[in-house]
Amino acid sequence: MRFAHFDFDPETDRLGEGPLSEVYRAVDTKLGRTVALKILRAHAEIDPQADERFQREAKNTSKLDHPHIATIFEYDRFEGTSYIAMEYLEGRTLDRIIKDQALGYEECLRVALQLCSALEVVHENELIHRDLKPANILLEDDGNLKLLDFGIARAADENSITQHGMLVGTVLYMSPEQVRGDDLDARSDVFSLGAVLYHVMTGQLPFPGESFPEVCMAILDGPPRRRPGEVRPGFPAPLEEFVMACMRGEPAERFSDASEVLAELRRVEVEIAGTGTRRAVSLSGRVLLRPFSCGGADPSSCSVMAGGLRKDLAAALARNKGLRVKLEEEEGVIYDHVIDATLAVDGTQGILDVTTTTDPGGRPQSRTDRCTAEDADEWALQEELVRASMRALRSRLAQATQPPARPRAGRRTDEAKALTMRARDVLHRGRSKHVITATSLLRKAIDMDRYCADAYAVLGEAMVRKFLLWDGDPTFLDDARENADKALTLENRSALAHTTLGFANHLSGHLEDAQREYRLAMQCDQEEWLAHRLLGSVYAREGNFKNATGVLQRAIGLKPSHIASYDHLYNVLMRLDRYEEALEIADGGVAAGRRRVKRVPDDVDARLHMAMLYARLGRSDEARAEVETSLGLAPRDGFTSYHAACVFCLLADPDDLDRALDLLANARDRGYYLRGELTRNTDLDVLRSMPSFSELED
Repeated sequence: MRFAHFDFDPETDRLGEGPLSEVYRAVDTKLGRTVALKILRAHAEIDPQADERFQREAKNTSKLDHPHIATIFEYDRFEGTSYIAMEYLEGRTLDRIIKDQALGYEECLRVALQLCSALEVVHENELIHRDLKPANILLEDDGNLKLLDFGIARAADENSITQHGMLVGTVLYMSPEQVRGDDLDARSDVFSLGAVLYHVMTGQLPFPGESFPEVCMAILDGPPRRRPGEVRPGFPAPLEEFVMACMRGEPAERFSDASEVLAELRRVEVEIAGTGTRRAVSLSGRVLLRPFSCGGADPSSCSVMAGGLRKDLAAALARNKGLRVKLEEEEGVIYDHVIDATLAVDGTQGILDVTTTTDPGGRPQSRTDRCTAEDADEWALQEELVRASMRALRSRLAQATQPPARPRAGRRTDEAKALTMRARDVLHRGRSKHVITATSLLRKAIDMDRYCADAYAVLGEAMVRKFLLWDGDPTFLDDARENADKALTLENRSALAHTTLGFANHLSGHLEDAQREYRLAMQCDQEEWLAHRLLGSVYAREGNFKNATGVLQRAIGLKPSHIASYDHLYNVLMRLDRYEEALEIADGGVAAGRRRVKRVPDDVDARLHMAMLYARLGRSDEARAEVETSLGLAPRDGFTSYHAACVFCLLADPDDLDRALDLLANARDRGYYLRGELTRNTDLDVLRSMPSFSELED
């Protein structure tokens, strides 16, 4: 069908419809791009307010340039019918998503940050949205959020679209002043934002009711009868306080606009993340900190500060126990790192150029970092420059590694590589026993060939798995990085080493760093399957289900015997509404799992992920059989207990849930690191209302 300069099929290209309009996927024949074409219904054309609202949507949205707000390309009329052409988005609205499943707290927080960022731009442009609701918020398949429908948005100083006392918007998420029909400002959107986030994060409406008047009265009587933590046990306390603060009844008691909301939410994000594991960087070696030079337009003005700054920086470096810091050069001493700096002070601004020279193996390498700070107070300026310098120096000193000595005769290279690959296969069977066995095999491989990069890289991966299995001790992550660095020193394109670094960053919460390392691993070796599988899980964790699909499919193609990849891909496809493909993947995973456990009976990782797939397919008896076999192989193992508990949660019978709680307690007692999983894994949501579950989080 041709409408103006757009082509579409009215049957197959229909995306949605409402009382006033219909939306189609169409091709703009002028520009050759796909758009979402919103056409005002014929009966609405005779309604002046409907046409005005349609124009408003185009006008208001076109003012807003932001990655989380849908872009309007064109507004016009064709043969008397109004239309809007906007960017075509692939994804689902939040109302559809939360109807199907609960979102993990991490994804909820990410959604909230993107939504607040979009709303900040709306308020900065002196607009009020007035119709925030899950149906107007779309999540694209790559995890990016888009705020939609500005049809009843208006300028903060404008009253022309409605009269005082008229109710406009979606009542379920309205502010009390909007229910009363009062004049509105940005604080009304803040209330609606809180109500939307309450629904998205708990799966329940904040002001439920069986009729329109009942909902209105609940909002006017506010606050919500049940706090988020009462609806969804385990709800993070800082996030709960934030949501409730948005929904305060009196506008004066709320955040003034989305800018304040976003600032507070970022603070909440930091507070929640503060309970996670942080990377500890180990620095070592002899450091010579030479006298600082003075530069800039007036070198004499910084001479006093330069001396104090040097002493403060020396003290900051000395707090790293592995560093031996000297301010004066000693004859005959060889220094691992030499630091020079030039300071320039211009009024309230300070600039410190720090040059770090390292001397690995007699080949000096120098790098210069520019550190800047600004403060009217001289002491505060000096302190800020020290902090900025330390951030640069930590990175530079951590990067300095000693090259390997020349290889000696007697290396058993082929045997070492074969033993390393055998160890990696054992490592992925899951149990603590397997990690210990794999570690022993890897040390034997290193004895065979101390220059085997793969052996160090996989030993690093074993240390990451020890972090999971031995109470989340962060020193194991330090050991993992150290071994990966050794591997990269021996072989600078070691894919396995980059996978290990990515895995360590992944578990310590540095997801951007993890993604970078996984991609480097894939660049070094396109067949490094574990990098694909782990990158897919990071994409899924960030809501980027579109990209997760491709890398997880590739992971399965490279390593079809690793059953966890099938389970991850199943969940991703379900989020994309690709149900038939998800079922096919689950069936394929079950078949691959059967082949794997027939060949390697003690692979509990394969057994338990196969059991998860059985449970997701509704094959309860087979799921229980695999769990019991796994528990029989390792009745007290923390890894086995945790994953068996996940399977029982999926089965969800009352007896199964009691069993799941007992298994989680055993996993914790046996050293399995539960902290991140208890808050992030939505498979465990069925347990959150049970008192014993909250005790596990303590």
